[in-house]
Amino acid sequence: MSAFRSARQVRFRTLAASAGLALIAVTAGCAGTVATPGKISAAPISTRTSPATAPGYFLDIVQFSGAVSGGELQVRRAATGALVQQPPVLALGVAPLGGSAEFVVAELAGNRCASALYRTHISAAGRPGPLTRLGPLVHGQVTSLAAAENGRTVAYFAWPCSKSASGYLAALNVGSGHVRRWGDVSVEGSAGNITAGSDLSLSASGRLAIFSGAAAGAGAVTTQQVRTLSTSARAGTLAQRSHVVLTRSASGAQLDSVLLSPDGRSFYLCTVSTKGTVSAHRTVTQTTVITARRISSGARTGTLATLRATGVTFPGQGFGCTMAASPGDRYVLAPYTAKYASSSETGPLVRAARIDVATKAAAVISFRLPGSAGMSVATGVRIAW
Repeated sequence: MSAFRSARQVRFRTLAASAGLALIAVTAGCAGTVATPGKISAAPISTRTSPATAPGYFLDIVQFSGAVSGGELQVRRAATGALVQQPPVLALGVAPLGGSAEFVVAELAGNRCASALYRTHISAAGRPGPLTRLGPLVHGQVTSLAAAENGRTVAYFAWPCSKSASGYLAALNVGSGHVRRWGDVSVEGSAGNITAGSDLSLSASGRLAIFSGAAAGAGAVTTQQVRTLSTSARAGTLAQRSHVVLTRSASGAQLDSVLLSPDGRSFYLCTVSTKGTVSAHRTVTQTTVITARRISSGARTGTLATLRATGVTFPGQGFGCTMAASPGDRYVLAPYTAKYASSSETGPLVRAARIDVATKAAAVISFRLPGSAGMSVATGVRIAW
């Protein structure tokens, strides 16, 4: 089997406007210009022994404007962001699986509303290995993907490819192939009483999942939320089986993404706020803050990083904050802003903070996303480390 199957043609679909999604979408928008890391404070979320060096490579999926059935998968050097490999695949999601450069990748399965999960390995030279099917075919299109550090559990949100049907959160037992589902979730504007974001994270054992989302009332978003779910919870709706850890007003800073600690006792929360008019040709200041918090209460225990960027946004929203952690959570990688070229054939220049949690040192790396030749705009990335 070849390292990656031939990429399918990018297929766009038109999404109805959704206030809930606008609030919590991790990769929805983009901010331009120069940014520098803010003050870094000690805020480790785990006392586990972790590798002393960061992994050599990270994987990213390029997100495009509108909605895309998959994005270009890339392998980059963690130290510089330099592109190493761009295999011919349109991936829906990617997550580290069990450490040692193992990853799980989600792809569309043919022309049906179905997805398939695959396991792959990244070599010491940054080359992806063969794909191996993982678990049964997924009903729907995977929109978020996470895997446990022990490699035994994979979780994902799935979009039903219909506005009238509701999406769901699922947890796959890699060994047995058994899948648990919790439904009534609004995924990418579908029906559902909880609006799910594009972030999802698991504890090292795979027993606990965490995600950001929103609650809605009378057709409007009322609150932003961070929720946890036991992956052994019995069947039911996600609202019934999950637990609210943190609540914020709909008008406050965006609860963009979350990362769960290996022991499941704490988490990182990345919030994004803007000052100024967020529209074309208007200068805004965007502040991205990563804090460490307790699972038990949602209380903040420290600030890992404060990152600011000032510039003109395009296409009219702030660039979201995606996060990825290295095995053991010694390092956190967070792309947080992008600068756009005058021509759409030249992709935006992304800036990412690479943070050593133990030493409080942070470095900013830059890498350019591929251009679109005027067809669409690359608006963000999803990453796995």
